[in-house]
Amino acid sequence: MIKYANILNDDAFKVVIFTPGNEELLARMLEVIIPGKRIKKLEFRPTEQHGLALSDKISNFDAVCTSEDGEMFIVEMQGLPQESYADRMLCYASFPIRMQLAEKMNIVRSGIRKPMDYSLLPIYVVSFVNFCIEHGGGNEILQEGLISEYSICSPKTGELMTDSLHFFFLELGRLYVKFGEHKKCRSLVEQLAYSMKYMDRLTERPAEFSDRLLTMLFDASEFAALGIDKQLKVTSIMRTELDRIAENNYARKEGHKQGFAEGIEKGMEKQARLDAKKFKDLGVEVSIIAEATGLSKEEISAL
Repeated sequence: MIKYANILNDDAFKVVIFTPGNEELLARMLEVIIPGKRIKKLEFRPTEQHGLALSDKISNFDAVCTSEDGEMFIVEMQGLPQESYADRMLCYASFPIRMQLAEKMNIVRSGIRKPMDYSLLPIYVVSFVNFCIEHGGGNEILQEGLISEYSICSPKTGELMTDSLHFFFLELGRLYVKFGEHKKCRSLVEQLAYSMKYMDRLTERPAEFSDRLLTMLFDASEFAALGIDKQLKVTSIMRTELDRIAENNYARKEGHKQGFAEGIEKGMEKQARLDAKKFKDLGVEVSIIAEATGLSKEEISAL
């Protein structure tokens, strides 16, 4: 039985971390990623954002947050490499820019006599990525070997064009510490990266990981501490991931198309029984377990 949820999946990360009551946890995580940043208070905002017109397709972020000082944070979790990922983050940054300008336009349209003000409150786009981003300058540009930072500045002098837009990537794929070697972590950033990368394989928080940030992270990720609705949702997400792994592994082993379907079926059946036993031990009603896993009541009773 797992003790902690796999938060490298963006949907599971959203369920575990971006939930009311965990604002302080996310604020502390952002402070570790953004050097010198201190966030007094963080508030979750709706993650659905329209395009240039209300009729445009809606974009969904993992999280949008606002600090007490009005700074905006877009937070994303990306488990697998993706083409044009940096451009995707740039597109996401355009939404809070337009949001701020729209609020200023509404003030002008309300009849208040004042010139249009195009100044922006700082916007931070923070990505947790479980891979390595290519860097032309090599690893020396990374903070603590794991964090890459970008702003809009002159390539010749480094002068900032504006201090209103910043991008940060915590590249978990660059963590040199392997599972079971947590004592090799040299900083809080490395401890955070280790915790996120191996969370679902751990049975307890390493004693050396005593910072309050890590305590909150492990508490939030503990499977048994989640409400039943969140347990079911995270289990469904994790089962989907296991199905995909089973599909790929079996297909590679068998080397034919039929292997994909058989791999999916075997992976789903095995994980469904594990999930059902887990929820049965937690005292969840059999009817709810049956709905979540697809097993019959008789099969569940026999576990």
